[in-house]
Amino acid sequence: MYLLNKIVGGCLNPLVIGLVLVIVGGLCLWRSWRKTGFGLLVGAVAWLWLWSTPMMYRWIGGSLESEWPVVKAEDAPTADAIVLLGGGMGSNTNVYPYAEMWNGADRVWHAARLYRAGKAPIVMPTGVGERESTLPLLRDLGVPESAVVIEDKARNTEENARFVEKLLTTSDNPKPQLPSTNNHLPTKKILLVTSAWHMRRSVLMYRKYASGLEIVPAPADYEATVLAGRPFHFKDIWPDAAMLMVNSAMFKECIGYWGYRLVR
Repeated sequence: MYLLNKIVGGCLNPLVIGLVLVIVGGLCLWRSWRKTGFGLLVGAVAWLWLWSTPMMYRWIGGSLESEWPVVKAEDAPTADAIVLLGGGMGSNTNVYPYAEMWNGADRVWHAARLYRAGKAPIVMPTGVGERESTLPLLRDLGVPESAVVIEDKARNTEENARFVEKLLTTSDNPKPQLPSTNNHLPTKKILLVTSAWHMRRSVLMYRKYASGLEIVPAPADYEATVLAGRPFHFKDIWPDAAMLMVNSAMFKECIGYWGYRLVR
Protein backbone atom coordinates (compact mmCIF):
# COMPACT_ATOMS: atom_id res chain seq x y z
CA MET A 1 0.00 0.00 0.00
CA TYR A 2 2.90 2.36 0.71
CA LEU A 3 4.22 1.93 -2.85
CA LEU A 4 0.75 2.45 -4.33
CA ASN A 5 0.32 5.64 -2.31
CA LYS A 6 3.66 6.94 -3.61
CA ILE A 7 2.78 6.14 -7.23
CA VAL A 8 -0.63 7.77 -7.00
CA GLY A 9 0.79 10.78 -5.17
CA GLY A 10 3.56 11.12 -7.74
CA CYS A 11 1.12 11.11 -10.64
CA LEU A 12 -1.57 13.30 -9.11
CA ASN A 13 0.24 16.59 -8.75
CA PRO A 14 -0.15 19.88 -10.66
CA LEU A 15 3.14 19.61 -12.57
CA VAL A 16 2.53 16.09 -13.86
CA ILE A 17 -1.08 16.89 -14.77
CA GLY A 18 0.08 20.00 -16.64
CA LEU A 19 2.76 18.05 -18.52
CA VAL A 20 0.21 15.39 -19.48
CA LEU A 21 -2.05 18.12 -20.89
CA VAL A 22 0.90 19.47 -22.90
CA ILE A 23 1.77 16.02 -24.28
CA VAL A 24 -1.81 15.16 -25.17
CA GLY A 25 -2.30 18.59 -26.73
CA GLY A 26 0.85 18.12 -28.81
CA LEU A 27 -0.34 14.72 -29.98
CA CYS A 28 -3.69 16.20 -30.97
CA LEU A 29 -1.95 18.88 -33.03
CA TRP A 30 0.23 16.20 -34.65
CA ARG A 31 -2.95 14.35 -35.62
CA SER A 32 -4.38 17.62 -37.01
CA TRP A 33 -7.00 17.94 -34.26
CA ARG A 34 -6.14 21.59 -33.99
CA LYS A 35 -9.04 22.89 -31.94
CA THR A 36 -8.66 20.18 -29.32
CA GLY A 37 -4.86 20.47 -29.34
CA PHE A 38 -4.79 24.24 -28.90
CA GLY A 39 -7.48 24.00 -26.21
CA LEU A 40 -5.42 21.49 -24.23
CA LEU A 41 -2.24 23.56 -24.57
CA VAL A 42 -3.99 26.73 -23.43
CA GLY A 43 -5.53 24.77 -20.57
CA ALA A 44 -2.09 23.41 -19.60
CA VAL A 45 -0.58 26.91 -19.51
CA ALA A 46 -3.49 28.25 -17.43
CA TRP A 47 -3.33 25.23 -15.09
CA LEU A 48 0.42 25.50 -14.46
CA TRP A 49 0.20 29.29 -14.10
CA LEU A 50 -2.56 29.04 -11.52
CA TRP A 51 -0.78 26.43 -9.40
CA SER A 52 2.43 28.50 -9.49
CA THR A 53 0.91 31.59 -7.88
CA PRO A 54 0.90 32.79 -4.27
CA MET A 55 -2.81 33.44 -4.76
CA MET A 56 -3.47 29.70 -4.94
CA TYR A 57 -1.36 29.15 -1.83
CA ARG A 58 -3.37 31.82 0.00
CA TRP A 59 -6.59 30.05 -0.96
CA ILE A 60 -5.84 26.34 -0.50
CA GLY A 61 -3.13 26.54 2.16
CA GLY A 62 -5.06 29.16 4.07
CA SER A 63 -8.25 27.10 4.03
CA LEU A 64 -6.39 24.02 5.33
CA GLU A 65 -4.71 25.98 8.12
CA SER A 66 -7.84 27.91 9.14
CA GLU A 67 -9.42 24.70 10.48
CA TRP A 68 -6.87 24.70 13.31
CA PRO A 69 -6.73 27.89 15.40
CA VAL A 70 -3.40 28.82 16.93
CA VAL A 71 -2.99 27.58 20.51
CA LYS A 72 -0.04 28.89 22.50
CA ALA A 73 2.16 26.26 24.12
CA GLU A 74 1.34 27.49 27.62
CA ASP A 75 -2.40 27.17 26.88
CA ALA A 76 -2.24 23.59 25.57
CA PRO A 77 -3.60 20.79 27.78
CA THR A 78 -1.29 18.33 29.48
CA ALA A 79 -0.81 14.92 27.91
CA ASP A 80 1.26 11.77 28.22
CA ALA A 81 3.41 12.41 25.15
CA ILE A 82 4.16 14.96 22.45
CA VAL A 83 4.12 13.17 19.09
CA LEU A 84 6.09 15.09 16.47
CA LEU A 85 5.44 14.16 12.84
CA GLY A 86 8.61 14.23 10.77
CA GLY A 87 9.14 15.89 7.41
CA GLY A 88 10.33 19.34 8.37
CA MET A 89 14.01 18.51 8.77
CA GLY A 90 16.87 17.06 6.76
CA SER A 91 20.25 15.56 7.50
CA ASN A 92 23.35 14.20 5.79
CA THR A 93 25.96 13.66 8.46
CA ASN A 94 28.62 12.83 5.84
CA VAL A 95 28.35 16.37 4.46
CA TYR A 96 27.13 18.57 7.30
CA PRO A 97 27.27 17.73 11.02
CA TYR A 98 24.12 19.61 11.98
CA ALA A 99 20.44 19.09 11.23
CA GLU A 100 19.15 21.13 8.30
CA MET A 101 15.90 23.00 8.90
CA TRP A 102 13.33 22.96 6.09
CA ASN A 103 10.02 24.81 5.92
CA GLY A 104 8.31 22.48 8.40
CA ALA A 105 10.99 22.85 11.09
CA ASP A 106 8.47 24.96 13.03
CA ARG A 107 7.06 21.60 14.14
CA VAL A 108 10.24 20.80 16.06
CA TRP A 109 10.30 24.23 17.68
CA HIS A 110 6.69 23.86 18.78
CA ALA A 111 7.27 20.38 20.21
CA ALA A 112 10.16 21.81 22.23
CA ARG A 113 7.95 24.69 23.41
CA LEU A 114 5.30 22.25 24.61
CA TYR A 115 7.89 20.14 26.44
CA ARG A 116 9.48 23.17 28.12
CA ALA A 117 5.99 24.36 29.10
CA GLY A 118 5.60 21.09 31.01
CA LYS A 119 2.80 19.70 28.83
CA ALA A 120 4.16 16.14 28.56
CA PRO A 121 7.14 14.14 29.89
CA ILE A 122 8.31 12.80 26.53
CA VAL A 123 8.66 13.96 22.93
CA MET A 124 8.31 11.32 20.22
CA PRO A 125 9.58 12.27 16.74
CA THR A 126 8.21 9.79 14.20
CA GLY A 127 9.53 9.09 10.71
CA VAL A 128 12.53 7.70 8.86
CA GLY A 129 15.67 9.74 9.57
CA GLU A 130 14.35 11.59 12.61
CA ARG A 131 17.21 10.37 14.81
CA GLU A 132 19.75 12.16 12.60
CA SER A 133 17.67 15.24 11.81
CA THR A 134 15.17 16.13 14.54
CA LEU A 135 16.96 14.85 17.64
CA PRO A 136 19.95 17.25 17.35
CA LEU A 137 17.64 20.26 17.07
CA LEU A 138 15.51 19.10 20.01
CA ARG A 139 18.68 18.89 22.09
CA ASP A 140 19.72 22.38 20.97
CA LEU A 141 16.28 23.65 22.00
CA GLY A 142 16.64 22.32 25.53
CA VAL A 143 14.89 18.94 25.35
CA PRO A 144 17.08 16.34 27.08
CA GLU A 145 17.75 13.18 25.11
CA SER A 146 16.42 11.17 28.06
CA ALA A 147 12.98 12.66 27.33
CA VAL A 148 12.98 11.71 23.62
CA VAL A 149 11.53 8.46 22.24
CA ILE A 150 12.26 8.06 18.54
CA GLU A 151 10.10 6.08 16.13
CA ASP A 152 12.28 5.89 13.01
CA LYS A 153 10.61 3.30 10.78
CA ALA A 154 7.43 5.06 9.58
CA ARG A 155 7.53 6.16 5.93
CA ASN A 156 4.22 8.04 5.78
CA THR A 157 1.48 9.39 8.05
CA GLU A 158 -0.44 6.11 8.12
CA GLU A 159 2.63 4.25 9.37
CA ASN A 160 3.33 7.09 11.82
CA ALA A 161 -0.03 6.41 13.45
CA ARG A 162 0.33 2.63 13.52
CA PHE A 163 3.88 2.57 14.91
CA VAL A 164 3.35 5.35 17.44
CA GLU A 165 0.31 3.61 18.91
CA LYS A 166 2.30 0.41 19.26
CA LEU A 167 5.13 2.18 21.08
CA LEU A 168 2.83 4.08 23.40
CA THR A 169 0.42 1.30 24.30
CA THR A 170 2.69 -1.72 24.71
CA SER A 171 5.66 -2.60 26.86
CA ASP A 172 7.94 -2.34 23.80
CA ASN A 173 8.48 1.33 24.67
CA PRO A 174 12.24 1.74 25.23
CA LYS A 175 12.04 4.43 27.92
CA PRO A 176 12.60 2.81 31.34
CA GLN A 177 11.08 5.77 33.21
CA LEU A 178 7.67 4.96 31.71
CA PRO A 179 6.38 2.12 33.93
CA SER A 180 4.30 -0.69 32.49
CA THR A 181 1.23 -2.27 34.07
CA ASN A 182 -0.03 -5.61 32.77
CA ASN A 183 2.23 -5.16 29.73
CA HIS A 184 0.55 -1.87 28.85
CA LEU A 185 1.94 1.61 29.41
CA PRO A 186 -0.24 4.36 30.87
CA THR A 187 0.38 6.67 27.90
CA LYS A 188 -2.89 7.31 26.07
CA LYS A 189 -3.31 11.02 25.45
CA ILE A 190 -1.00 12.74 22.97
CA LEU A 191 -0.37 16.23 21.70
CA LEU A 192 -0.06 15.75 17.94
CA VAL A 193 2.38 18.25 16.44
CA THR A 194 2.56 18.86 12.71
CA SER A 195 2.10 21.70 10.21
CA ALA A 196 -1.37 23.24 10.35
CA TRP A 197 -2.00 22.41 6.66
CA HIS A 198 -1.16 18.75 7.38
CA MET A 199 -3.23 18.45 10.55
CA ARG A 200 -6.60 17.50 9.00
CA ARG A 201 -5.19 14.37 7.33
CA SER A 202 -2.98 13.58 10.32
CA VAL A 203 -5.92 13.60 12.74
CA LEU A 204 -7.86 11.39 10.31
CA MET A 205 -4.96 8.92 10.14
CA TYR A 206 -4.48 8.77 13.90
CA ARG A 207 -8.17 8.33 14.63
CA LYS A 208 -8.33 5.61 12.00
CA TYR A 209 -5.10 3.72 12.67
CA ALA A 210 -4.31 4.64 16.30
CA SER A 211 -7.74 4.40 17.87
CA GLY A 212 -6.21 3.55 21.25
CA LEU A 213 -4.86 7.09 21.59
CA GLU A 214 -6.66 10.28 22.50
CA ILE A 215 -5.58 12.90 19.96
CA VAL A 216 -5.16 16.57 20.86
CA PRO A 217 -4.06 18.62 17.82
CA ALA A 218 -1.13 20.98 18.46
CA PRO A 219 -0.54 22.63 15.06
CA ALA A 220 2.40 24.79 14.00
CA ASP A 221 3.82 26.24 10.77
CA TYR A 222 1.16 28.73 9.59
CA GLU A 223 2.96 29.99 6.47
CA ALA A 224 -0.13 30.31 4.26
CA THR A 225 -2.00 32.12 7.02
CA VAL A 226 0.85 34.62 7.38
CA LEU A 227 0.85 35.18 3.61
CA ALA A 228 -2.93 35.57 3.51
CA GLY A 229 -2.73 38.23 6.22
CA ARG A 230 -0.71 40.53 3.96
CA PRO A 231 -2.29 42.99 1.49
CA PHE A 232 -2.99 41.53 -1.95
CA HIS A 233 -0.26 42.41 -4.46
CA PHE A 234 0.25 41.96 -8.19
CA LYS A 235 2.95 39.38 -7.53
CA ASP A 236 0.27 37.15 -5.96
CA ILE A 237 -0.94 36.29 -9.46
CA TRP A 238 2.55 36.00 -10.95
CA PRO A 239 4.00 32.45 -11.30
CA ASP A 240 6.81 31.42 -8.98
CA ALA A 241 8.66 28.08 -8.96
CA ALA A 242 8.68 27.95 -5.15
CA MET A 243 4.91 28.42 -5.10
CA LEU A 244 4.47 25.50 -7.51
CA MET A 245 6.32 23.31 -5.01
CA VAL A 246 4.28 24.34 -1.96
CA ASN A 247 1.00 24.30 -3.88
CA SER A 248 1.80 20.78 -5.03
CA ALA A 249 2.05 19.80 -1.36
CA MET A 250 -1.36 21.39 -0.71
CA PHE A 251 -2.83 19.55 -3.73
CA LYS A 252 -1.39 16.25 -2.47
CA GLU A 253 -2.78 16.94 0.99
CA CYS A 254 -6.31 17.41 -0.32
CA ILE A 255 -6.14 14.34 -2.57
CA GLY A 256 -4.69 12.25 0.27
CA TYR A 257 -7.33 13.32 2.76
CA TRP A 258 -10.30 12.57 0.53
CA GLY A 259 -8.67 9.40 -0.80
CA TYR A 260 -8.33 7.97 2.71
CA ARG A 261 -11.72 9.23 3.79
CA LEU A 262 -13.66 7.85 0.81
CA VAL A 263 -11.65 4.79 -0.25
CA ARG A 264 -9.70 3.39 2.72
